[in-house]
Amino acid sequence: MVLSLSAWGAIRLLAALRWWGVLYEFAARLSPLYLSITGAGWVLAGGVLLWSIWNAKAWAHWAIPISISLWLVEYWIERSFYQSARANLSFAFSASTLLMILTAIITFNRNTRTFFMRSEEHEQPNEDSTSA
Repeated sequence: MVLSLSAWGAIRLLAALRWWGVLYEFAARLSPLYLSITGAGWVLAGGVLLWSIWNAKAWAHWAIPISISLWLVEYWIERSFYQSARANLSFAFSASTLLMILTAIITFNRNTRTFFMRSEEHEQPNEDSTSA
């Protein structure tokens, strides 16, 4: 899921840069500057999340569902206020709900929590220095 955020952001950034003139000429509802900034932001956020998962940082356990939630909020704001009405509202809502449920199941799975807690315990210094 983290790589999906990064890939989506990269595609958004590259498309905004590639089609900047067309978006500006036809007065797109979302400016190319906004699209490129948000795309770059998601590339950066995805990179940080991927690094935190790779290094088993404890805060990644909460950062993943928060980032997915923020992405969905951005999606629904853009969809509701800036895009034309579409017939697939029920599908989009179902897919968003399924994504949040899947994220919650994976994130709060016992094995996932054990992975992040084990790495956190490993990084903590031993407070009892009398035992050898």
